[in-house]
Amino acid sequence: MTGKDKLKTVILPVIALLIMICVLLVHFDIPKRAINKIKALSNKEVTVYEEKIDIEGLEEPFTIVFIADAHICLCDNRDADVKDICDSRYKEFERDSKGSEKNFSIVMDYVKKENPDLVIFGGDMADEATYASIEYIEKEIGKLKSPYLFIMGNHDFAYGSEYFSDKAYEEYFTRYDSLNEVKEGCQIKEYDQFAILLLDDYNNQVCDETVDAIQTLKEKGKEVIIAEHVPILPLYEETDIVERTNEIWGGDEYGQSRVLMGDGAVYPKGATNHLIAFASEDDGLVKLLLAGHIHFYHRDKINNNAVQVTAKPAFERGIVKVTLY
Repeated sequence: MTGKDKLKTVILPVIALLIMICVLLVHFDIPKRAINKIKALSNKEVTVYEEKIDIEGLEEPFTIVFIADAHICLCDNRDADVKDICDSRYKEFERDSKGSEKNFSIVMDYVKKENPDLVIFGGDMADEATYASIEYIEKEIGKLKSPYLFIMGNHDFAYGSEYFSDKAYEEYFTRYDSLNEVKEGCQIKEYDQFAILLLDDYNNQVCDETVDAIQTLKEKGKEVIIAEHVPILPLYEETDIVERTNEIWGGDEYGQSRVLMGDGAVYPKGATNHLIAFASEDDGLVKLLLAGHIHFYHRDKINNNAVQVTAKPAFERGIVKVTLY
C-alpha cells in the first residue's frame, strides 16, 4: 500500500465521521440553539416601562425604579430539603429565560448606571427562601449606589411545602431581615412632598396594620405611591387584566382571577378592602400603584387621576422607571 493509499484510509473515515456529526447537529438544530444561546448571553438589553407622575409642590424630579419577580433559585447543601425543587425551577428558568440570576444581574448593572433616586424591589426576588438565593440577591443589590426599599412576595419565604404557614413566617420570612425593613407588614416612607406606602404580601391580602397606615397617610395629606407585590383588580374602567391573568395562571371555578386582589378576584378581607377603597378614591391621595406577581407589564387607571402599573418580571429583564415631577 502506497503512502497516498494509507492517507486515504485514515482521512476518508474521518471525513465520513465529520459529515455524520454535521448531519446530526443540523437534525437536532444544535447550531441554531447554540447561536441563540450565545446571543442571549451577549444581549444585555433591559426593557424599561416609563411613567411620569405629577406631584404637587415637588421642586425637582425624583426617579424611582421598580423591580419585581427575579425568582432567583439557587441552592446548596444548607437547604438540602428543597434542593430538588430549586434545581428543577433553575432548569425551567434556564430553558425559558436563559437564567433568572443572569438576567437579574444584567438588570442590576443597568440600574446601577441609571443611578435613580430610589429603587423599590417589589417581591419574589427569590423563588424559595434559600440561603444561596438570598446571598446572591444581597450581592447584586450591593452593586447599587441608590437607596432601596424591599417588600416581600409570596415566593420569597416559600420553602417547599411551607407556604404562608406559621413556620414560613417565623423561620424563612426572617432570613430577609438585612434587606426588608418593612415592619408589621407595612411601612410608610415619607418625603417632603409625597409618601410611599410599602406592603408585604400576606397570601394575596395585606396585613391589618395597613388600616392604621392609611389613616396616618390621610392625616398627613401628602400624595401617595403604593408599592406591593399583588395587584388589585381595577374597577375604574374596562380592563382586560382578568382575561390576561387567567390565560397565564388559570381562573378559579367561577372564572375569577386567582392572582389579583378584589371583588372578581381573590376576595378581599377587611384591610385589603380598605386598601382598594383608598387606592380607588377619585381625587384622592393615591397617584400610582406599583405591583408585580402576574409576570407581565400592564397599565390600568385605578381612579380619575392615578394608575396601577405591573412590572414585566426581572427574570425577563423588565423594570418600571417612574419620574415624579
